[in-house]
Amino acid sequence: MRNDFIIEVLADNNFSVLNRMINVLNRRRVRIKKLVAHENEENFRKGGATMLLHTTPEMIEKVKQQLEKLIEVESANYYKADTVQRDALFSIDTLNDKHLSKSY
Repeated sequence: MRNDFIIEVLADNNFSVLNRMINVLNRRRVRIKKLVAHENEENFRKGGATMLLHTTPEMIEKVKQQLEKLIEVESANYYKADTVQRDALFSIDTLNDKHLSKSY
């Protein structure tokens, strides 16, 4: 039975890494529902991707192993989507916001 899984991949921040990760998923006919790519704040040479995938538990394990075989990938971890709570990460630019940067 197909379920939603969240997979987090930490890798080098190169042009072709994301393309190779998506190719692994396309070859196995895994549906990508959501994809978020990011770079590390401390080290711009490292980055990662978080993907929401719709597939079977057996296939997500195979995909994880295939992703870890890529040279640039450091680690890959997956979780069942219903076990993860939603978190909101955001930042507010107070210097450019006129309402927040007013001095009283």
